[in-house]
Amino acid sequence: MDFKDTITLMQAMDRMKQPASFLTDTFFPVMPAVAMTDKIAVEYRKGQRTLAPFIVAGGGKNMGRNGSKIDIYEPPMVGPRRVLTQEDIMGRGFGEGVYSTKSPEQRANEILAKDLVDLQYAVVNRKNKMAADILTTGQCEIKGYAADGQLAKVDTVKFEDWNQKLTTDWSKAGADILGDLGEMSNSIQENAGIIPTVAICGKNIFNYLLGNDMMSKILNISNGNNLTMLNFQPTLTAPQVGFIGKIHSLNLELYTYMETYVDDDGQVKSFIGDDDVIIGIPGRGKQLHGAVTLVEGKSFKTYAGAYVPAYRASEDDNTVSLAMYSRFLLVPETVDDWAVIKAKG
Repeated sequence: MDFKDTITLMQAMDRMKQPASFLTDTFFPVMPAVAMTDKIAVEYRKGQRTLAPFIVAGGGKNMGRNGSKIDIYEPPMVGPRRVLTQEDIMGRGFGEGVYSTKSPEQRANEILAKDLVDLQYAVVNRKNKMAADILTTGQCEIKGYAADGQLAKVDTVKFEDWNQKLTTDWSKAGADILGDLGEMSNSIQENAGIIPTVAICGKNIFNYLLGNDMMSKILNISNGNNLTMLNFQPTLTAPQVGFIGKIHSLNLELYTYMETYVDDDGQVKSFIGDDDVIIGIPGRGKQLHGAVTLVEGKSFKTYAGAYVPAYRASEDDNTVSLAMYSRFLLVPETVDDWAVIKAKG
């Protein structure tokens, strides 16, 4: 692979299987074409269910269309980078034999290939964090860093019309868990006009379900055919992702999500709160990408791609570096597509 050519690296990215990103893949899987402008239009709408008006013969009544809200944003750019020095390639690498015949150039190519994967994964993690922020708070705070690593800019992407949130306490055995889930499901159905089919749960939620009086009564019915309202079949489906079961009366599949990330301060945190439940309509949200403009050959070049790798070499420092640039925003189809339950407020 020619690491020095950006187009070749972008083609390699297209052929690589993108790392899994549970929240993004579930709620924001649609990827329209990359916009070639500096700014992109973020359009979303409220769900609306109106009645046709009665009219007299020959008459008519004009009705407004479902209004949408358009915000113009300059999509934020992420740019994780790895630097490769002479010291990194002169010694024996991981997995090499004691008497390795690999040249420093071969080691450099192998390290850069691994960095290409790692940097893409870092960008995907950032997308997943943006998805988590939007789904749990209705907004996303964006912190921009300058070349010296100092915080340079803070902005917020906010979906102001989102208000489907319930705070309760499921840690109590008598909590009305089914009622709360039904209330949020009905809210989404009423406002979006579609049945939500997925609930993403923090790591404490399964224990609340098992300790709940009503859930226990339903699960203890001797003949399941008498009342097939729900069933639990805990199964790990991916690292840190597990299928809990299905509430048939709501047509709602429950998953537990325990994935973590390392924040800017080096702290390990969960993508969603331990006591949070996100109920939503999967498969409708979008990943909007903007073009990336880089200086190459002492001139500006613009690339349209979700992931734009860039190789740089510095003869003065005797180092090379590989960066992965991406400009994106996640946008729901409507702000009524999801709801959040804070199960221990």
